[in-house]
Amino acid sequence: MKVYFALNEGGTHGDIALHTKIAVLTATQNTKLQPIMMYTGERNDFTRWLEANGVEVRDSDLPYLPLIRRLTDEGRYHMHSVGHWLRTNVALEEKTDDIILYTDIDVVFRKHPEANLTPAYFAAAPEFKQDGWNYFNAGVMLINIPALRESYTEFEAYLRANIEEKTTGFHDQIAYNEFYRGKWDRLPLGMNWKPYWGRNDDAAIVHFHGPKIGAVNSILTGAWDWGNNHGVQIGSLFGGNIESYRNYINEVAAVPGLPAQDHDYIAAVAERCNNAESIIAGKPVDLSFTSYKMFPD
Repeated sequence: MKVYFALNEGGTHGDIALHTKIAVLTATQNTKLQPIMMYTGERNDFTRWLEANGVEVRDSDLPYLPLIRRLTDEGRYHMHSVGHWLRTNVALEEKTDDIILYTDIDVVFRKHPEANLTPAYFAAAPEFKQDGWNYFNAGVMLINIPALRESYTEFEAYLRANIEEKTTGFHDQIAYNEFYRGKWDRLPLGMNWKPYWGRNDDAAIVHFHGPKIGAVNSILTGAWDWGNNHGVQIGSLFGGNIESYRNYINEVAAVPGLPAQDHDYIAAVAERCNNAESIIAGKPVDLSFTSYKMFPD
């Protein structure tokens, strides 16, 4: 089975690039998946690293990219969102397979994912709570390509209208949840397991949804900004589940094949996790936002 990722040029540096390396290395080492990267931007050393590590890199442009560029020029949107929207190209890119896997780049493949289902359009898992099927997380989707392709023209028209009307308040995950409401299937939780759900040695895919390694490092070094809703939410996901993050970051630090500087960086974050409880003592940990529902029950 193929696994598709999506990345723009801005993601070839920093924390996103680090997580991409982890995703690629664990996919090629621990699964039978065939990795394909949908990419927009200039090729560089990072795209060459991807290819050297078994990834097919495909230049992939959004059909509605001119709209996003125009809105960006008008100060109503941001080009950095293009990498997220690239996931909507899956139905256009895949030509031969009926079922494929899409994941965000901030995942760890711990073993080959086995999903014995054929979704009507796609299967996905909840956003924050394990039983929160009101609103799904689009970071891992098992996709029925023919069905998604058949609905694509209507979906793209919906995207264009809403990106123009709602601008920065509208993003890809909202789009999938709204447009395919009541039409998606449930993905086994172990294929999109979040660190803040606790330790699960049986999970095939662990998704660093919420705090990424860079955010955890910022929290532990005192550089994190707790003075806004986003800061409190990300900080709370880590602060309320320290032992679980300690486990998964130690696991990631042991991934073979990481460049030495990346390995040393993750190992240092793992070491700081040993004192995390004292470091974040007194911080405003509040997990009430994880009860979010997009739709009425």
